Amino acid sequence: MSELDISWGIGSLISTSQMGLLDLIDILVVAVVVYLGLRLMRGTRAEQMLIGLAVLFVIYELARSFGLLTVEWLFSQFFSVFIIIFVVLFQHEIRRGLMRVAVNPLAPSTQPIEGIVDVMVASAHTLVKQGWGGLIVIERETGLKHLMESGVKMEIALRSDVIQTLFCPKAPMHDGAVVVRYRREGAYIVAARVLLPLVHSDALQGGFGTRHRAAVGVSEESDALVMVISEERGEVHLAEEGKLSAALSFEQLRHELNKRLKSTSFQWGFPNA
Repeated sequence: MSELDISWGIGSLISTSQMGLLDLIDILVVAVVVYLGLRLMRGTRAEQMLIGLAVLFVIYELARSFGLLTVEWLFSQFFSVFIIIFVVLFQHEIRRGLMRVAVNPLAPSTQPIEGIVDVMVASAHTLVKQGWGGLIVIERETGLKHLMESGVKMEIALRSDVIQTLFCPKAPMHDGAVVVRYRREGAYIVAARVLLPLVHSDALQGGFGTRHRAAVGVSEESDALVMVISEERGEVHLAEEGKLSAALSFEQLRHELNKRLKSTSFQWGFPNA
């Protein structure tokens, strides 16, 4: 075998190895994207819609196999505008995913201080005892500046007596939500009387009112953790990722806050300011 043949063989082997590596990288990237997309949809309404789309696709394939021309034509028209339908159906999930992608992974973060849990539990206890409602949004990686524009901006250290003052029915700012942001010095109330997006009325079972719909609505569009106190029922709930928890006792509330915030990474300073 000549040196030319050996060189050509080695070159072909290297080329084949490079193509194989690129193919592997291609498959891994697609797998990661699909995994993250499914993880983002898990436990949400999007998961049910995704199952529904899968069922429609199976019906379409069966119609093609059995020669059902009318059914096949109808489904082909449906799938021809699938991208538009996909964006409309999964707009909340796409928005949340893009917001998370935009977060700087190198931004310094830390564990939330235990004090924020103590204040949240004490605030809930006070509001329930007084028979007042409340809505407290803890901002995490996704900035909420676009929502804070509808309220009154401030910078007050998070304290139970301040929460009680803001949600007093006689106070001018008791309507709406309070936004809490964590900074290096601690937790601060950065906005009050904030208007939040409402989830659809049929998406929240149990006859819950506007506060609960607003809590679920903002948790759908961001990664915020929301505590909502009902003045009618005297119950405390947490909303996260578009889901509302069952009514929590104060010990359960402390446990859930610790569990959900202990692995949370907060951005220092004022994101999206």
